[in-house]
Amino acid sequence: MKTSPWFVPLSGDGSAAMRLFAFPFAGGSAAAYAPWRSWMPGHVELIGVQLPGRAMRMREAPIDDMDTLVSALLPHLRPALDKPYQLFGHSNGALMAFAVLDSLLKLGAPAPQAIILSAKAAPTAPWRREPMSTLPEARFLERLKELDGTPPELLADLELMRLLSPMIRADFRLGETFAMPAPAPALATVPALIIAGGDDAMPPADVFAWRTLFPDSRQVTLSGGHFCINTDPSFAHVLVDFIETSHCRAEA
Repeated sequence: MKTSPWFVPLSGDGSAAMRLFAFPFAGGSAAAYAPWRSWMPGHVELIGVQLPGRAMRMREAPIDDMDTLVSALLPHLRPALDKPYQLFGHSNGALMAFAVLDSLLKLGAPAPQAIILSAKAAPTAPWRREPMSTLPEARFLERLKELDGTPPELLADLELMRLLSPMIRADFRLGETFAMPAPAPALATVPALIIAGGDDAMPPADVFAWRTLFPDSRQVTLSGGHFCINTDPSFAHVLVDFIETSHCRAEA
């Protein structure tokens, strides 16, 4: 796969049988998925999607509009679909993965073997959450703490948070302004794994509403809150089992 600022190789290599593209949560970077390399099968090339405004792309302006993000990413992604692939997204990343998949299918690109959608209400579910992108700074930091995905030492560094806040707010704005498109008909044929946290403030019923768009889906509730993928030790087994089952199904 050609080098691109949008992709960070995390495990596996070009000889792997398939690629798993992992989209980050709001404020996250590709490095958030680096710990997965300790248990990801060798035949899976794990690739973190790196958005503008973070890590090596810190000098780039963050993107706060989903259509703009997808349009910028697709020219880099389509050449990387020269082997079987799957998409993963956690929280805001799940919505990104969905928007990218919908656009790929409408453009006639190869469909993925599967999509994994974690801890994100389906765009067809009612909006029940306090918008994050427009909150006053004090309340914004409080809500980040409640989500329990930002290191406490980072939240305590107010100077650094002032620098990072515009990027994190832009990420939340991506989801809060997302307009559900008329879905590509082929979406209904893509297998999906839908993951919810049993103690997440986001109701599991809203997360599992993705099954209306992906009828060939498996729903799993993990223990823990919004970042249940980091706290429930069964997550690695659930993900790998689904990835390998989907790969075998597609290759059969």
